[in-house]
Amino acid sequence: MPKKSKKKKVEKGKKEKLRSHSEIDITQHYLVPKHEILSEEEKKELLEKYKVKLEDLPKILITDPAISKLNPKPGDIVRIVRMDPVAGESVYYRVVIEE
Repeated sequence: MPKKSKKKKVEKGKKEKLRSHSEIDITQHYLVPKHEILSEEEKKELLEKYKVKLEDLPKILITDPAISKLNPKPGDIVRIVRMDPVAGESVYYRVVIEE
């Protein structure tokens, strides 16, 4: 009987850890690059500039923690700006997809 009560305490502790972990805003971490959703106009200009179709772009899942606070929709394009001490600023584009 005492073993069951210990197990319940451990399970309760795990749930509390998961809850507090999900409350962390990873977008504020210094290693997470800036993510932003392009407007419809910017999206059109990007596709014309590089002469690509939406499905030709690299993908990012709608559930990706780095974009979850942006409220993305499938088909949105995300601009990712990475800063590198050697290369400087690097810009990447990803199209949002469902799982």
